[in-house]
Amino acid sequence: MSTQLALRLPDDLLADLDWLVVRCNYSSRTEAMRTAIEAAIKAERSRQIDEQYIEAYTRMPQTEEELADLAWQSTPDLDDEDWTEWL
Repeated sequence: MSTQLALRLPDDLLADLDWLVVRCNYSSRTEAMRTAIEAAIKAERSRQIDEQYIEAYTRMPQTEEELADLAWQSTPDLDDEDWTEWL
C-alpha cells in the first residue's frame, strides 16, 4: 500500500531537486525525494543506535580488565610470525 503526499517547495529548492534528478540520474522527482527520505530515516536510525550504545556504556562502562583484554586481542603478535619468506 502507498499513500500519495502533496508537497509545496520553494522555487530554489525545486530547482535544486531538479538538478539532483539530473545529476544522480533519477527517473523522477518522486524517486529522488523517496531516496532522500529513506536516507534520512536510515541516518536517524543509525544515530539512535549510536545513542543507545553510548547510554549503555555510560551506564555500565567496560572494566580496566576488559579494556586490557581488548587491546591484547586487537594487536597481533608479529614477533611469533615467520617472516623469512618475505625478507
